[in-house]
Amino acid sequence: MDQDPGLKKMAFSFVRVAPRPGKPREAGLTIVADRGIAMNRVADLIEAGGEYIDLVKIAIGAYRLQSVDLLKRKITALHRAQIGVFFAGDVTEAAFLQGVSSQFYAAVKEFGAEAVEVSSAQVAMSLRDKCELIRMASAAGLKVVAEAGQKGHEDWTSSQSYVFAQVDAYKKAGAWKVLVQGEGISEGVSEFKGDLILNLVARFDAQDFIFQAKDGTSQAWYLNTLGNQANLDIDDHQVIDVELMRRGIRKRGVFGLIGSL
Repeated sequence: MDQDPGLKKMAFSFVRVAPRPGKPREAGLTIVADRGIAMNRVADLIEAGGEYIDLVKIAIGAYRLQSVDLLKRKITALHRAQIGVFFAGDVTEAAFLQGVSSQFYAAVKEFGAEAVEVSSAQVAMSLRDKCELIRMASAAGLKVVAEAGQKGHEDWTSSQSYVFAQVDAYKKAGAWKVLVQGEGISEGVSEFKGDLILNLVARFDAQDFIFQAKDGTSQAWYLNTLGNQANLDIDDHQVIDVELMRRGIRKRGVFGLIGSL
């Protein structure tokens, strides 16, 4: 049974491909990083692949350098395309250092975003402090994406028990999802650390996580290993590539599987 009637309006609809649930999706989420793009690129992104994007992460603190008007127009356009929005953690860390976290979360809510990331990429922050920020953001009516791992540090993966403790603490504090940082897993390493990922999804539910996957090799690993329901954080030019992988079009032997549907 076709679970994705939206695909029928696409080109070559007489050629069958593997179906996926339409939006709003609960699993198999595609999260796209926005590193400061403007409205023309937002429009291009929505036109080319909006059907396949579930969330846009306004990333790397770029939103601190963009106008209120631009951010509001961007969020409005994304919402019209049934794409949620969340703010990445870089500026939230600055807000934490300056003691203005409550004000920051109130402003994020006012912008109309659904969620915010809690991370410790730029500042040293205790697990207790991160959990307090999760509770604070949740109290402001926001979903929270809590980061496991740390940018620029491969050795965060060396203690599996600590990573487990992080995830446990985040979930107890009310985090919606846990973002597994790519650095140390698939970025800046000589070999992909799939064992840690498998141990995480064995201990918890795979749907508890968003996996940062910025290259085709790691994207293929997650989708081949965890299935097309894996939640992936990717770059904006990778949307179609990843959706093709999710639907099996770029996997060997696919046409034998779908030819008789």
